[in-house]
Amino acid sequence: MVDLKLFNVSPGYRNRLVSNVLVSTFLWVLTGCETTSTGVVEVTGKVRPALTEWDVDVYQDPKGLLPWVPDMDIPVRYEVIAKLESNGTSGFTPGAVDDKTTQIVTDLKKQAAKLGANAIVIREVKIFEDIVERQTSGYENVRFPDGSIRRVEVPPQTYYERVMKVNVAADSVYLDWENVWAPAGQIGNDTVTSP
Repeated sequence: MVDLKLFNVSPGYRNRLVSNVLVSTFLWVLTGCETTSTGVVEVTGKVRPALTEWDVDVYQDPKGLLPWVPDMDIPVRYEVIAKLESNGTSGFTPGAVDDKTTQIVTDLKKQAAKLGANAIVIREVKIFEDIVERQTSGYENVRFPDGSIRRVEVPPQTYYERVMKVNVAADSVYLDWENVWAPAGQIGNDTVTSP
C-alpha cells in the first residue's frame, strides 16, 4: 500500500480522494452493466402456449449476420408469430459488444418463447458508435472535524462517454416439424390442391 504522507496529503483530502476513487469505480462498473430493451413490434400470427428459451432455435437470414450463430438452412415452411426488436448499449471494447449481442439474442429467444415460438429468424443486426451523456449522483461522503462522515450534496457533474449501440430485429416463428420440409402444396400425408 502506498503511504500518502509521501505525497504530503492532508487527511481530509485523502478521504475525499478515496471517496472519489470509490465513486468513480462504481460508476465505471455501472456503465458496463447497461440494460437491454426487447419488445414485440407486431404480432402477425397465432400465439401459442409459452415455451422456455431452450426450446427456441436461432436462424439468420441473410446468413453471416452474427458469426457465432451457425448458418443453418431455414426450414421451407414456418409461421411468423411476431416481429421482435431488441437493442442495448455496451462499452467500447469488442468483447463488450459481443457480450451485449449475445444478451440481446438471449432476450429475443425469451420473448419468442413467451409467444410460443420455437425459433427466431434474425433479419437485421446494426452496430454503431454513439456518445451518451452521463451524470454523477450529486452526493459525496465528507469527513467532518468531529470524525463523523456525512453525505453532503454537491453539484452533479456531467460527462460524456463513447459507447456502442446494438440493435437486432428478428421474427419469432413456429416450426411445425412434421411439415417444415414438405414441398409447396403438400402438408404431411395430405396433399393440398389448388383451386
